[in-house]
Amino acid sequence: MSGEAVAALYLSDVRGRMRGVRTLGEGALAQLRDSEWHTPLAPDGNSAAVLVQHLAGNMHSRWGSLQEGYRAGTEGESAARNRDAEFEEGALNGAALLAVWAAGWRVFLDVLDHLSPDDLTRPLTIRGEIHTVLEAIQRQVAHYSGHVYQLILLVKTLRGQEWQTLSIPRGGSAAFNAAMLPPDGQG
Repeated sequence: MSGEAVAALYLSDVRGRMRGVRTLGEGALAQLRDSEWHTPLAPDGNSAAVLVQHLAGNMHSRWGSLQEGYRAGTEGESAARNRDAEFEEGALNGAALLAVWAAGWRVFLDVLDHLSPDDLTRPLTIRGEIHTVLEAIQRQVAHYSGHVYQLILLVKTLRGQEWQTLSIPRGGSAAFNAAMLPPDGQG
């Protein structure tokens, strides 16, 4: 397989996986009550609102300047970003926070959709540190996934027994695996 084919495969995979991470986050956020958006699990912890604000702020900062395609000399930390404000509790309600969430993901996923295999080896600077576009994507895959799983833990803890699983339910692995097999039982 050629390097370009591997790069195209990577882009296809990361696009699908990050859409899946977004879907997981949305599945958790949909289970929040209006009164819980600003509830952290610990005194210095992040609420769902703060995590949403931070994720969206990061996505706009990192990827907003690449929405029209890759441009040499792009800085992945917007001068307009106020990162510290992302960690302050605001007064936005759940609907407004879901709009913030959607706008951030739209920027990130749109950029992923428009990157070419050749773009992956091009430079992207973040806070003065030079990365390849591939390295910048991987940095954000880990970052965004980590925060989405924080959201899931936060909401699962708040929901307790009312939590609706976002994956295979406990005790359901055998049935799930059986459903994944072709009808003739041959894998």
